[in-house]
Amino acid sequence: MVCPRWKYARTTSDALFPGTTVRYYYRTGDSLATVVERTDRFVTFIGPECDGRFTDEQIDRLFEDDRLEVVLDDELHVPDDEVAKLQASD
Repeated sequence: MVCPRWKYARTTSDALFPGTTVRYYYRTGDSLATVVERTDRFVTFIGPECDGRFTDEQIDRLFEDDRLEVVLDDELHVPDDEVAKLQASD
């Protein structure tokens, strides 16, 4: 019996846009956060327990090291004062 080979694409920084929920694993734990800004150079996410601003290359490394995951979640994980900024970018 021959097992089929599965091809899949890894998640990259291209998958992140404002409103995307991510789970970020850091040294002392992990936290949900929401992407609030996406520029040509940086991706910024904010959560109740973590904030991050990374280049595309850094984001790709975080995905490769399983330190960042995209979460299928429709809640915003940002402080109330950041929600207005996020909604204004739509």
